[in-house]
Amino acid sequence: MNPPRRARVLGQHFLSKPEILDKMTKYAELSKSDVVLEVGAGRGELTRRLAEKAGLVIAVEIDPRLLGDLRRVAEEYPNVKVVAGDVLRIRPSGFNKVVSNPPYSISLRLMEWLIDSRPELMVLTLQREFASKLVAEPGSRKYLYISVLSKLSYDSRITELIPRRFFNPPPKVDSAIVVMKLKKDAPRLEESWKRILKTLFTRRRQKLRKVLRDLLLEAGETDEELNLLGEDILSRRIYELEPSELLEVARFLEKRLPSIS
Repeated sequence: MNPPRRARVLGQHFLSKPEILDKMTKYAELSKSDVVLEVGAGRGELTRRLAEKAGLVIAVEIDPRLLGDLRRVAEEYPNVKVVAGDVLRIRPSGFNKVVSNPPYSISLRLMEWLIDSRPELMVLTLQREFASKLVAEPGSRKYLYISVLSKLSYDSRITELIPRRFFNPPPKVDSAIVVMKLKKDAPRLEESWKRILKTLFTRRRQKLRKVLRDLLLEAGETDEELNLLGEDILSRRIYELEPSELLEVARFLEKRLPSIS
């Protein structure tokens, strides 16, 4: 079956391998007590599998040309709720798990929102490069702002690599399945902390002391209190710092740089 013409415009790539959809469902460890969010439900191939295991599936789809097929799935499975529109505008609530093959064009914004929403388990098919950022360790060239958000809140692992030929239309890159489990001690991330972390990662290869000194001086503040953070942290580059250390820096700056926070 050929994909709708709008597929490429919307960043849609339809996963055509049933065994991959079966694996995604298995990784989700579903029971009838689970409410699952599926972003980019398409024609409902994954939706059917989720509905057989979960108590409720919130199937979100932005493309009106796919909604007919999806609503027929909902007629077959009364525990499927079809939501038409942009997930980042609608922002559904009440789900405890996410199992999705979302449009790759919204990966970063989607992950920021999902991490904020704190579902207990997520199983996502993402571009391989983006998936690698979610699991990247400090010191890696792939360790970025989204890596820090992910690692502060989730234990994540890549479970499958998926060749591009398994999709229709094929994306330009290979994909991966990422399984993310919420940490018991995951902090609630303040918006001010996230803005500070984004700012720090614009200079990720510079040493923390220089970055903080520049930010403080630009804001008309003194750098006299920098040593409160300790030389071990100050002497390393931004991308070498552990997520917990970066969170400590964000809290430190929040009190001193209201223009950023």
